[in-house]
Amino acid sequence: MKLSQLVAIVAVTVSPLGAQLPRIAVAPFETEGSVGMSREDFDALGRALGAVLTTEMADRRGGAASAIGAPAGGRGGRLDLAVARDRATKAGATVLVVGTLLDQYGDINIEARVIDAATGAAMGVVRGDASLATREQLGEAVAELALRLSKEVAVGGVPEARWRRTLSSAALVQFGRGLRFEEAGDKTPAAAAYKAALAAAPTLTEAKAALTRVGG
Repeated sequence: MKLSQLVAIVAVTVSPLGAQLPRIAVAPFETEGSVGMSREDFDALGRALGAVLTTEMADRRGGAASAIGAPAGGRGGRLDLAVARDRATKAGATVLVVGTLLDQYGDINIEARVIDAATGAAMGVVRGDASLATREQLGEAVAELALRLSKEVAVGGVPEARWRRTLSSAALVQFGRGLRFEEAGDKTPAAAAYKAALAAAPTLTEAKAALTRVGG
């Protein structure tokens, strides 16, 4: 798959509100240091969380958010930030958001770094809700993180009412596997993974859109 195809796996139409806000690019979550699942499943989970965070933020920001593909880093669970910044810039974004998942056998902590896509300068760190501390609360945790991120001045400051979805970790892993297969151009296993994700979490609209995208 070409780089241009990897740049925006999740595409969202920009509304007039979004046109007034800084455009952000969301990378897959880094999962280095997480234990209790296979490295492959953590990779899938990181991809899925990045896509879900993109949707959550785009809904709050008039569509001014897009997901970028997963540039490989030097160690398991790490991203190559230079490549991520380049892809963010190519997607028309001025701000890069990189989430981090720390999962210790099902006890989780998430946060996100806000980075200037052009210079790499740190613009802030937004931490998740400490009360959402288990793997099965990841969907709620990402929604809360999106809410907190959207209020940050660096991304435009758009406070909105809280809303959450319940997404199981099993559904998120299947969705992330589908993204990995799709990035590799393997549409049949991607469709199967997206269908499994939807069976586990019918509200995972990102998987439904992805299934349509691969012709499933």
